[in-house]
Amino acid sequence: MSEPRRPGSNDPLTPFELALRNRVPSREALLAEGKAQTVRQRRRKQVLGASLSTVALASMLWGIDPAWRSEDVRTAYGQRHDLQLADGSRIALNSATHLRIEQRLRSRQFELLEGEATFTVAPGDKPFIVRSQGVAVRDISTVFNVRSDSRGVAVAVIEGAVDVSTASAGPQRLLGGQQLMPSRESLGAVAALDPASATAWQQGKLRFDGTPLREVLAEIRRYRQAPIRLADNRLGDLRLSGEFDSAAVESLIDLLPAVMPVMLIRGRDGSVLVSAR
Repeated sequence: MSEPRRPGSNDPLTPFELALRNRVPSREALLAEGKAQTVRQRRRKQVLGASLSTVALASMLWGIDPAWRSEDVRTAYGQRHDLQLADGSRIALNSATHLRIEQRLRSRQFELLEGEATFTVAPGDKPFIVRSQGVAVRDISTVFNVRSDSRGVAVAVIEGAVDVSTASAGPQRLLGGQQLMPSRESLGAVAALDPASATAWQQGKLRFDGTPLREVLAEIRRYRQAPIRLADNRLGDLRLSGEFDSAAVESLIDLLPAVMPVMLIRGRDGSVLVSAR
C-alpha cells in the first residue's frame, strides 16, 4: 500500500488533491447541512399548516352569520308604528306587534315574534330575511306583509316576489298578488290576494269579505287587551262582510248581534263571550 501524500510534498498530484478536498464538503459539513435542511422543512410544514388552518377558519366563518346585536320593537294595543332603517328599507308595524331586528355580518334579518308588519325593502348586497314560527321569508326586491299569531303565519306579497321556506320544505316563490299560510310542517297552497285588503290596517281599516267569525274575532283581539271568544266553536263558521274602523272595535263587537244570530255576554274585566242567540 502506498503512503498517503502529504501537502507540501513535491508530488505533482498534490494541487489536484487539495482542489478536490476544497470542492467536496467534509463529513461534519454534510451533517450540519442535513440538520439545517431538516429544520427548514419543519418550519415550512408549520407555516403551511398554519396557512391551511387560517383558510379553513376563514371558510368556516364565511359559512356562519352570527347576530352581533339585536333590538326589540313593540307596539301596544291600538298603536301602529313606522320604522325607517339605515339601508333605506321601511317597516310598518300593526297593533300589538313584537319585532326583533338583528344586526348580522352577512344578512339583514328580522324575527316577527307576534303581530303583523309590512316590509318595503330597499335593494342591498345583504339578503333581507323575515322569520316567524319556523317560517323564513326571503325578499327579492319587494313589498310584503307578514302576520303571525295563534292562527299561524300568513305571508302576502304586495309587489315583487319573495321565497318562502321552512326547515322541511321550500323555497316557494310568491309573486305580487299572491299569499301563503305556511307552517313548520308544510308550505300550504298559494292563493290569490287583494293587496288593498292586505294593507287596509295601515289606513286604520278592517276589511272582511265573507270572513268566518273566528277570523274576525282573531283580528279584533289585535286591537283590544281584554279577551273575546266563542262559546261554541260552530259559531266560527258564520261569515261577516264590510269595512270597519280598527280604532272602534267595540262598536264592531256591539254590531255583531245585529247582523248575526249571536248574543254578547260581557264580563266585568272587559272580556266578551259570543254565544248563540
